[in-house]
Amino acid sequence: MLRGLSAGLLAPLGWPAASALAATGGGVYPNRPVRLVVPFAPGGATDTLGRLLGRAMESSLAQPMVVDNRVGAAGAIGATAVAKSPADGYSVLLGGVGTNIVLAYTQPSLPYDPVRDLMPVAYLCNVDYVLTVAAGSPYRSLDDLLTAARKRPRAVSYMSTGMLGPLHVALEYLSKRAGVSMVHVPYKGESPALADLLEGRIDVAVMTVPFTRPLVQDGRVRVLATISAERTASMPDVPTVAELGFAGYAVPIWNGLFVPAGTPAPVAERLHAAAATAIGAPAMRERMVALGVTPTGGTIAGYARFLQSERERWTAMIRDTGLMAG
Repeated sequence: MLRGLSAGLLAPLGWPAASALAATGGGVYPNRPVRLVVPFAPGGATDTLGRLLGRAMESSLAQPMVVDNRVGAAGAIGATAVAKSPADGYSVLLGGVGTNIVLAYTQPSLPYDPVRDLMPVAYLCNVDYVLTVAAGSPYRSLDDLLTAARKRPRAVSYMSTGMLGPLHVALEYLSKRAGVSMVHVPYKGESPALADLLEGRIDVAVMTVPFTRPLVQDGRVRVLATISAERTASMPDVPTVAELGFAGYAVPIWNGLFVPAGTPAPVAERLHAAAATAIGAPAMRERMVALGVTPTGGTIAGYARFLQSERERWTAMIRDTGLMAG
C-alpha cells in the first residue's frame, strides 16, 4: 500500500520539453552519472534504501546513480558535502529527520543550514525503528529495561546512529518521560553497533526494522517496542512505546531527496519525477514494504510544507530533552 502518494505525482508532469531537457553547464541533464550521497555506513537500512532507489531511478534518468557513503556526525558530513556541491543536480542527498531537521537545533556549529542550503526534491518514505536487545539480555520488555535504569542510574546504555541526531533525541525524550538516566553511545550506523549489542557492551539499540528483522529470525536479538506512532506491518506483534505507558510518544523517522539550494527547477523536477516513478512501481513498493519502509510521495511543494510541520514538532521535543543548542 502506497500511502500518501498522489495520483498526480505519477502522471506526466507537463512542463515544456525544453525545460525537461534542462541544460546545466551545457548538454542535457543528466548527461553524466549522478552522485547519491548516503550519510550513513554501508550495510545499514539507509544505505540499502539508497542503493535500491538509485537502481530504480537509473532507468528514468538514463544515467547511473552512484551511491557515495559519507559517514559521520549523525549524517552532517554527508549533508554538508551535498550542501556545498555545485547546484547542478549531480549531487543528491538521501536526507532525513536528522540531516534536515534535528541537527539544525542540536549542533550550533553545523556547517550548513538545512533550510537555506538544501532544497527538497522528493518525500520518499517513512522508516520504522525498534528498540532492540541481544537475545541473551535480561531485559525482556521495555518495562524491564526502564526499571533497571531507575534502579541503577547511568548503568544502562543505549546506541544511536549519531550524537545529537534524531535517535539520540528519541531516547533522551523517552528517558525524560520515564524519569531515568541512561548512557548514550553513538555509532556511525547500525552495522558498526551490532557486534557490541550482541556481546553486551551496549544494552539496547535503536535500529530499523529491515536491519533488525533477519536478526530476530536468526534468534540473535529481541525487539521490545517500536518508536513509531503505529505498529509496523512487518512486525505486528511488537507494541509501540505509546502503548506501553507513554501516551502520545511517537518519533517519526522519514527519508527524502534533497539537492543544493539554487538547483534549477527543471532539474529538481526531473529528479522528482524519477523518484516518483521509482516508488510508484508495484515491484518497488513491495520491496520497500518488505524492508519495513512505507513509501510516501507527494509534490515538491507538499514536501516543503511537511518539512515545516516537522520542524515545529521536533523543536518542541528537542526543547523538552534539554538538547537544544544555545
